[in-house]
Amino acid sequence: MDKSFEISVPQSLRDIKLGDWQKYLKIYEKNKDAEDGTFLTMKMLQIFCGMNLGSIRDIPVSYFDEIVAHLGEIFEKDNTDRVNQFSLIGADGVEVTFGLIPKLDDMSYGECQDLEEYIYDNQSLHKAMAVLYRPLAMGKGKDRYLIHPYKGTEEMASIMKEMPLDIALSSRVFFYNLAKKLGNSILSYTLHQSMQEKGVDSENLLGKNGENIKRYMNSLTDNLKILDKSQSKMFTQHYTS
Repeated sequence: MDKSFEISVPQSLRDIKLGDWQKYLKIYEKNKDAEDGTFLTMKMLQIFCGMNLGSIRDIPVSYFDEIVAHLGEIFEKDNTDRVNQFSLIGADGVEVTFGLIPKLDDMSYGECQDLEEYIYDNQSLHKAMAVLYRPLAMGKGKDRYLIHPYKGTEEMASIMKEMPLDIALSSRVFFYNLAKKLGNSILSYTLHQSMQEKGVDSENLLGKNGENIKRYMNSLTDNLKILDKSQSKMFTQHYTS
């Protein structure tokens, strides 16, 4: 019997939501020591490609391996280019544009405290993004804009789970690097203090161009036992067996 498949394969980290990445990491942490990586591979396709487990089992093995290899490849790429603005469309169909805090070194002490509390933990990264990115209050072009005042993370944190993963990861690297350059500012002080409290070494944490993030994601790829690197299928793909 012929079966047709419509699989939405992410082209890059821009096509993966921060919340989906957090969901997968939680599953990965609980199962990373398993000898058989099949479960993690299945969950990878379920979460990032929007498939149910039953449909995954029906994929021809050659396509299955190709999709998994492609997902591994996009997580290996550097994603350190800062993005100042991005847009999300809500369930009501309304599009909202969010902007990065124009001058991070002018953040309030409260913003700094919240940011350093959330930004180190992958499972609270969406809360950190709610500090860094706010809805635009007024736009004056691509590089000149105003954002809404900070009122805590409660209102926007869940929304930030919908943001593109590459923007979240690159913003975290940008924040790390900025804090190191600010010397004796409040931002640098709170960052350094938090590192000491958490036992984090700044050089190992930051790395050049976010290498720590790349190494972490590479470990996921290794655990999935991807054997072959093949040409990726871009965008939505249709498979028929």
